[in-house]
Amino acid sequence: MAFVYDPFSMDGPGESLLMDWGTPDANEAVRAYIVKKRPRDRVLHTFTFPAKRGVWYYIGAHAWNVKDLFEVWPTLGDRPKEVVTGKLQRRCNRRHSQQEIGSMIQDGRLQQFCVEVSSRSLNALSREFAKTSLGFEGVDVAQ
Repeated sequence: MAFVYDPFSMDGPGESLLMDWGTPDANEAVRAYIVKKRPRDRVLHTFTFPAKRGVWYYIGAHAWNVKDLFEVWPTLGDRPKEVVTGKLQRRCNRRHSQQEIGSMIQDGRLQQFCVEVSSRSLNALSREFAKTSLGFEGVDVAQ
């Protein structure tokens, strides 16, 4: 299972990108888990917690793959940078100001980390997990 707190995401049809900024050591620990600890089976039952909603959501079984993506930070405008630094500030219990966090991203103390998650062909696995592990009977949806 994977639990993602208040993710930054870019969604596409079938795949999505989960992005974050962390210390090089923290990013390497996540990379090592995905790549080295789960070399063959990278399917994780994925839960997200959007802070605005304040509840965990099961979003299904997803194949996780570390993705090298262009540096997004320099392409962001002022408002999106405020959103990113605001979320990161809340996550660290306001130990750093938004300006400090922006500086940490600029100088490399915090680095971008990106994972591609894909649910293609995993609908049956997601439904079975929701039923057996979460007790959700739900409505059968046409595929």
